[in-house]
Amino acid sequence: MVSSPASTADTYTAIPLAGLVAREPAPFPLYLRTAEDVWVLYRPAEGPLDESHLGRLQAEGIAQLFIRDVDRRAYFGRVERSLDGILRERGVALEQRAEVLQGVALSVATELLAAPPDRDTVQRANKVMLAACGLMNRDKDALRAIRRVLGASDGLAEHSLTVGFLCMALAKVVMSADSTVMVQAGLAGLLHDVGRVGHENLEHDPEHAERGAELLRRLALPKAVVDAALSHHERFDGSGYPHGLRGSHIPEMARLVGLVNTFDKIYSTQQPRVGVFDALRILAQAYRGCFEERMTVAFLQLFR
Repeated sequence: MVSSPASTADTYTAIPLAGLVAREPAPFPLYLRTAEDVWVLYRPAEGPLDESHLGRLQAEGIAQLFIRDVDRRAYFGRVERSLDGILRERGVALEQRAEVLQGVALSVATELLAAPPDRDTVQRANKVMLAACGLMNRDKDALRAIRRVLGASDGLAEHSLTVGFLCMALAKVVMSADSTVMVQAGLAGLLHDVGRVGHENLEHDPEHAERGAELLRRLALPKAVVDAALSHHERFDGSGYPHGLRGSHIPEMARLVGLVNTFDKIYSTQQPRVGVFDALRILAQAYRGCFEERMTVAFLQLFR
């Protein structure tokens, strides 16, 4: 171990040991915390790291290392391929696994929505959603842990990711706990606003629904995901767009995404800012009749 002290100007994030070992050396330094606000360099960037190093740490009762916050993006890129394994690590606190999930997912979502997406990036997003689905189905407290790390959705990627995760949780209740359904719900939420990519500066952009659906059709996404992009602004009472669909004429996945999308818009953009439960109250009162009652009731219960 290299014993030089870390810079006091840096801030640090705890990371689990799982997922750190790979064929390529880690492109960021790793630190141990030896006392409150004292970090010591464990491995420099590109330094050797293999399972024997992690085994010695575990034998000494050390379950996590630290990275500088400026290296978080590089770390999440490093562990993306190991995400499912990390989320299965029962020895890692659920809250820490949720933080890794959120970090990797946001990194992928940011890349996915920086430009019109391609098949490779969509496939990466699909793997992230599949890993999240597994966590939600294995651990009854997973949604609570994920909600805590989501925060306010200030940008397109953050908003889309929040909608994606909440759609997965709601689909599990009102549609099916089957992984195929839940992953499609996650992708539908993540990609519902893909038609806004390249048009983010437009305050009112009703055409984004049809643009997004056409893009997803060209990428051969499942029909439920395409339907959600096209129809997530339709309303159960017929007051929505682009086609004024009513009730069961709105595809089920689009009904689900529309509800979750509206909640997150309220929570993230309401002025003055409101808390989660005030946002739920506004959703239930101000949008009465706009969403299917069984979905609204189930969504409210997710936050009990």
